[in-house]
Amino acid sequence: MPGRLALLLLALVASLLTGCSKNNVQVISSVYGTGKNFADVSERVADLVQKGPGFNADPGWLKVDPSPGWNKALIIIYEVKGRRHVFTADEGERVSARILLEAARK
Repeated sequence: MPGRLALLLLALVASLLTGCSKNNVQVISSVYGTGKNFADVSERVADLVQKGPGFNADPGWLKVDPSPGWNKALIIIYEVKGRRHVFTADEGERVSARILLEAARK
């Protein structure tokens, strides 16, 4: 778990401001992987959130597999109305602008 936390903090500090305006959701940064093997998928996630009704957190949609054969997690740092949020999806879970907005309300 320390590796995941370190990468999450790195992603937050990096602030790769990849704009995504759909439904006031702005993807700041995103990583996908497990253990010590994570890939930066910020641009891909921002594009998927902006363009469509949603996607699954899996190598097919994200076009990267940092840990073949292992279950992975997608960690998204995003803003809604100026407030920053963190969303985590296990491999195979659905992600969309609507889901991110609902998570931000909790």
